Amino acid sequence: MNPSQLIFTNQYPENTLNMHTHHRAAILAIALASALIAAPNRTPAPNSVIPRTAAGKPDFEGIWQASGSAAADLQDHAAAYNMPAGRSVVAGAVIPYQDWAARKKAENFQNRGKADPLAQCYMPGVPRIMYLDFPFQIFQTRDAVAITFEWSLVYRLIYTDGSRHPADIDAWMGDSRGHWEGDTLVVDVSNHNDKTWFDMAGDFHSNALHVVERYRMTGPDTIQYEAAIEDSKVFTKPWTISLDLHRRTDRDRLFEYVCQAEAEEVSGAFTREDRTWYPGKGTPPPAITGASNITLPATPSRSAAKIRRLADEKPDLQGFWETDSGAANQGLEKRTGTDLTPAGRGVVVDPPTGILPLQPWAVAERTSRNLPERGYDDPTAHCFPAGVPRSVYVPAAFHIIQTPGYIVFLHERMSWRIVPMDKREHLPGTIRLWQGDSIGRWDGDTLVIDTTNLNGKTWLNEGGDVVSYAEHVVERFTPAGPDVLQYQATVTDPVVYTGTWTIAMPIKHKKAEMYEVACHEEDHDLPHLKALKDAAAAKSR
Repeated sequence: MNPSQLIFTNQYPENTLNMHTHHRAAILAIALASALIAAPNRTPAPNSVIPRTAAGKPDFEGIWQASGSAAADLQDHAAAYNMPAGRSVVAGAVIPYQDWAARKKAENFQNRGKADPLAQCYMPGVPRIMYLDFPFQIFQTRDAVAITFEWSLVYRLIYTDGSRHPADIDAWMGDSRGHWEGDTLVVDVSNHNDKTWFDMAGDFHSNALHVVERYRMTGPDTIQYEAAIEDSKVFTKPWTISLDLHRRTDRDRLFEYVCQAEAEEVSGAFTREDRTWYPGKGTPPPAITGASNITLPATPSRSAAKIRRLADEKPDLQGFWETDSGAANQGLEKRTGTDLTPAGRGVVVDPPTGILPLQPWAVAERTSRNLPERGYDDPTAHCFPAGVPRSVYVPAAFHIIQTPGYIVFLHERMSWRIVPMDKREHLPGTIRLWQGDSIGRWDGDTLVIDTTNLNGKTWLNEGGDVVSYAEHVVERFTPAGPDVLQYQATVTDPVVYTGTWTIAMPIKHKKAEMYEVACHEEDHDLPHLKALKDAAAAKSR
């Protein structure tokens, strides 16, 4: 593959007005802004500097966010509860509903507090995800464009390799296939389900929805975004929206807004574990004692295996991967199978005994977590992010996007992990994340990822292996051939363990595509697990 070679610093357009600007200049600026909004087909000025990739395509990489009130209502609207007023982004101002659909939209508006899928933290769909009030980051290679969203760690993987939509598969986020028309990225989005809305106002569609997006840079810091919408079951004719996306100059990374986790913590459906969750107030982790003296294996020489490489001679890790985990998602230590859990080969390679060096309290906690009523307490049962290293061996594939400045993991179980390769510092200890703060570097042909700032809310597996906010993970992804990575993760956590430990397992590359796993949206197991927990609590009273 030939990924883009340029990554540009995110810049908002500079604000040219201040409190001391002459009145006439302010009027002219406002008039110009109004003219730009009314001219969705404008083209870049002749001298406009557009960042470009090594292949000559516009370089969309960076952090972006829509401005305006389209997330509240695509059409002209006054303010309503949690909905700021705003002007229409629809060409012609009005959505051309069929009569029955107009009545349904009005009903949706009246019931929006509960009926809006976003109120249930469900995936927003396309195009709605593009104009939510949250930033997103674009990563661009020859064969794919990835868009990662801060909202619930949702992502879009847009194949630009000429492949076609799959048949007979629908999805919350649809299926996206892109191609270039000059300097415009055109994305055809098909295979939608009928469960998403366009906005908070209740504008909706059916499963016949077809969206064609157009992304065109009108300057180095602005993307003109258009979405042409067709749905013969709901609308009398096709219609189009147009709005601008702006670079976020104040951000060098995305954070996390895990909607369902936040909702359940507020409601009490997911409760705090004081021994493992971050205590707050800048509390540093305790010092580790009795740590093992771990010596990681040397990076294999370049001649040890034939591996795929990029133009910069770095190993090419891109594509679809599945981990041969040895049932690590049920437990890291070796075990025999039971009626409820499969046998596990054991993936702990240090200590040599294959036994995790748990502190006594953590041994008791793991035993407790294996009770049937504790299954509800596993965050992945709630479809929350799996954390590190569990994201690598949870039984779902992942896709790697690789640019000169980033390695990006897109997990089929709908979450992402962005690994910058620019030698930046870790976040302050007061910022804690489900997926942690990961920073990568190359050690020969081995990708080394250092992850800190974890929130302590995750489990290592369904078997209840414990980690806390003090967890520090160093991962090594070493190519062992064109289609195999040897994976190691070394974990230090002085709250839970008496020493450092390491797991290892192979990861295999396959020629396959990612499919959406709508875990939260289609979670049928959690009510059963909650019933078990409630029954055990009632029995103990």
